[in-house]
Parts: sequence; structure tokens; C-alpha cells
Amino acid sequence: MKKTVAIILLSILAIAILYPSVCANDTGVLVDQELVTISPTNTGLLVEETVKVTNGGAENVTTLQFWIQQDIQDAVKITELQSGKDIVPLITGNVRTCNLSEVNLSMVPNTSLTLQVTYHLPSNAENFIQTLLYDTTFFSVSYENRGLFQSEHLLYSSDANNQIQILLYKPTEAPLNITMIIIVFMVVIIVLAILLLLLKKQRSKTKKAVGESEETLTTKKTLLLSLLKDLEKQYRAKSISDETYTKIKDEYKQDAVDVMKKLDDLKK
Repeated sequence: MKKTVAIILLSILAIAILYPSVCANDTGVLVDQELVTISPTNTGLLVEETVKVTNGGAENVTTLQFWIQQDIQDAVKITELQSGKDIVPLITGNVRTCNLSEVNLSMVPNTSLTLQVTYHLPSNAENFIQTLLYDTTFFSVSYENRGLFQSEHLLYSSDANNQIQILLYKPTEAPLNITMIIIVFMVVIIVLAILLLLLKKQRSKTKKAVGESEETLTTKKTLLLSLLKDLEKQYRAKSISDETYTKIKDEYKQDAVDVMKKLDDLKK
């Protein structure tokens, strides 16, 4: 009988030591915000969860629990940011249970703590998974500074599926915004190339037109000077009257002056 009692007591003691979550006191814990940032590194996908928790209950909180997905590559580091103290959690499946009293921390009613949970996922991980263990006011996930998920007022229920699963970019997949930038850049290059080609053709046509105009003006100048000489000969031969001579001469001279002015403008 005594042996049986001793075995029972030892079993209870072992359970208390190995599974403190059974007697964990985290009643009344609320998550004010949980900000998850994920960044690719040489050793995998770095996950940093900044979690602000508040004791909304009537009793002191001595333990906190965090749910971590199974395919992590290293140990989970949990740090209380204000004191800088690292807390070594007890692992029970996906749950990490932190005993605050082991590092001289506790949460009296209406007080808060901010903790950072850090670990690595494999580089080829396609999803980030999180299961809520407490009511959460604000929850967000970002990947390479791009927001993937954001939600407010998430309620924990022991009878419901509290899991959140978010699709990440594959390592070989370019983010949408980078792809769009590349496409826009290529379109701009093509449009600029077309515009430069059209401008070159237009300049060629303009140059040709200028050459033709100069040739025409030179011919017109020669013709006007010739007409003036003929007019002068006819006047000396008294073939035309003074009035006609003066009128035609003035017109030819004005035309010649205009042509020479245009030629000078083209040569400038």
C-alpha cells in the first residue's frame, strides 16, 4: 500500500515537473498586439514575433505560452524586451511554456510585458502557421517588409480551430511589386526606343526639307536678279514706260530682299 502511494506521489511530482503547463497560471492573459516579421537569410527564413501581453485577470500571471510550428530549424529564443532577460521554455508539442518566475518576472493585474520570439523556418517553407492561445486584439504578418496578413479582435476558443495559415513567397518566386516594376521598366525602354527612332526620322525629313528650301530660295534669287537686269535693259531701250518700270522694279527688289533675308536665316 505504501509502495502504491509512493508511486502515485512520484507520478504527480513528475507531471508537475515535466508539464508545468498543466498547472500554468495564465488566466486572464490578453495579447494586445502580435507583430510577425519574416525575412530570408542564409540560414533560412528568420521569424521575429513581437508580442505585447497584458494581464486582464484578477490574479498574478506566472506563465506564458507560445505556439510554434513544427518545422523550425533551431531552438526558439524568447526574450522579455524591457529587462533583456531570456526565458528558456518547456516544450510540449507545438507549445512553448515560459515560467516567468524563473527569471524573476511576473504580471500583476493590469500590467503588460513585451516579448520577442525568434526562430528560423526552412528556406523552402511555403506557409507560416500560427495558432492563437489567447484573445488577440491585433495580429499581423509581413514578409520582406510587405504586409501579408492583418486582423483585429481575434478570439480564442478551446472548441474552435484557432489556426492561421498564411502563404509565403517561394524562394524562386519574385514578389508581385518587383515583377510589376520590371514590366513597367521594359515598357518604358521600348517606348523610348520607338520615340528616338521617330525623332531620328523626323530630323532626317526636316534636314532634307531645309536643303530643298535653300535650293529653291537660291534659284528664286538668281531668277529675280536676272529679271531686274532684263527690266533695266527694256527701260533703257524705252520699251516700257517710267511708271511701269518703277512699279515692276520695286516689286522685284522687294522680292529679292525677302529671299536673301530667308537665305541668311537658314545659314545662321
